Amino acid sequence: MLIINKNCKQMKYNNLKMKLPLLVAMLFIVIFSACQDDDDLAVADRLFRPTISETSYGGTWIKAEWDQYENVEYYELKISDDSLKTFVQEVTTDTSFYIFENLEYDTDYYLQIKSVGETLESRPYVNKVITTSDYPTQLNSISSSDVIDNQVRVSWESVVYDSLMLFKNDTLITTVALTDSENEKKERIIKNLVEESSYVVKAYNEGNYLGKKSFTTMPAQTFEGDVIDLRSYSEEESYSLLSQEYFDQLAIDHPNGVTLVLAGGMAYELTGPTLSSNVSIVTGYSLNGKAVIAVSGNFDVDGAANIQKLYFEGISFTDHPDKPKTTDSNFGGTYVFNVSNSGANVDSLTFEDCEIRYKRGVIRIKTAATIGAITMNNCLIDSIAGYGVIKQDNSSAVIEDIRITNSTITHAQKFVEATKAPTLKSFTIKNLTACFVPGTSNYYLFDLKGQLLENGFSITKSLFGMGWNTDMINGYRSSAASVTIKDNYRTSDLVWTFVTDEAGAVTVVAPMDINQLSGDIYSVFADPDNNDFSVSDDRLKDKVGDSRWW
Repeated sequence: MLIINKNCKQMKYNNLKMKLPLLVAMLFIVIFSACQDDDDLAVADRLFRPTISETSYGGTWIKAEWDQYENVEYYELKISDDSLKTFVQEVTTDTSFYIFENLEYDTDYYLQIKSVGETLESRPYVNKVITTSDYPTQLNSISSSDVIDNQVRVSWESVVYDSLMLFKNDTLITTVALTDSENEKKERIIKNLVEESSYVVKAYNEGNYLGKKSFTTMPAQTFEGDVIDLRSYSEEESYSLLSQEYFDQLAIDHPNGVTLVLAGGMAYELTGPTLSSNVSIVTGYSLNGKAVIAVSGNFDVDGAANIQKLYFEGISFTDHPDKPKTTDSNFGGTYVFNVSNSGANVDSLTFEDCEIRYKRGVIRIKTAATIGAITMNNCLIDSIAGYGVIKQDNSSAVIEDIRITNSTITHAQKFVEATKAPTLKSFTIKNLTACFVPGTSNYYLFDLKGQLLENGFSITKSLFGMGWNTDMINGYRSSAASVTIKDNYRTSDLVWTFVTDEAGAVTVVAPMDINQLSGDIYSVFADPDNNDFSVSDDRLKDKVGDSRWW
């Protein structure tokens, strides 16, 4: 066993002596190869990629800056407005900055840069999007009052444009050439738009871009029941269309009622139709104000009719060319309604956001007819002669409810006169502004003689000025058991009619117990002679009178 072990040790020693030179040679090769790899790393196969460190911009220029690198002969820059699909400019520079000029206003640009040496170049670096400033336009911002479902009003300040371009989703929809008169007016209405759509309008003069504004159209106007839209008709077509025969046919074709939509700013001249079915007449969305209805006579109601609703919204009622306001003291002698057929019945007659001017009377019932409820809201009524705003003018005429709110009445000989039959159940006046009403010291603001008004008589939050060409007026009279008069004011020059007996005792005839202001109409109202009844008194503003004057 000992001899065997010695032989094994001798064999291991001999093998080690044989392998040692080989191991040394291999180690030398590894070290030499490592040195060669280090030498190879010193020779780069591309240049360092430049990084843009700072950018600045204006309306038509962009400046880019970057760090300078060794072994770079120049830098190659490209700028694109379509996500690098194409390039609007390509330049080279040996500096560490460059200014791109003659760019477009308000445009997204993509900037690419790379360094180039004698034999090598870097990978390109793409900067984040840079948007140039927009042109300092003279176009006015387009507000909600300038836009409807299919039209927009574009206006501008003291510059001249020769065209407007309308874009939708970056696509040119139309080019509108502007006239001298439109430039003088500084306004143009663009029509035939799509509801609930976003647009951009750009202004130009002699091919030069001069700024833009964006807007979104409204949803289309909706109405209940059957609708006939007359906005596409001309004035001449509408005049021939709105005849008695037309309204008679409406009653046949639309037994449950119909809404007629009129064009804002257009004048509709009528002879005076007699209605026999439910009708609503409204101004559609408009940038030209209210539709104008000029009736040479008056609306009437058929004696056999039993109408649930007559409704007017956004209409301006005025005098007719055949019976102009200057004809006589009755402003031409026309009415809005002069009900003359016995047996006629209307459950509800409503005026919403209407203007009524130059009438002998607004609503008169002169026969045995019925109007259940008369409602006026957000209306302005001016220049009304002796039949007043509402007149019950027959002992068999029936009016059950009257409600006038958020409205203004001025220059009226009479206001409300319902004295012929005790049919009135309720009477409500709220947030009314009245001035130059009524026309003599014998007339009343609210003459409800004999009316029991079992469902209430209320006058609240209203403001009253002096009468029309009279120093004194009467307030009201009625037979109501309960009257609510509160939170009302009058100017100092409104004087209640009074009488003086032989002993010198003074008796006020028909006053209203309301707060008296210290100022007259010219102190309280901005310009009452020109129908501007704006108020500034803190006791009135946001509280009393027609809210349009707050």
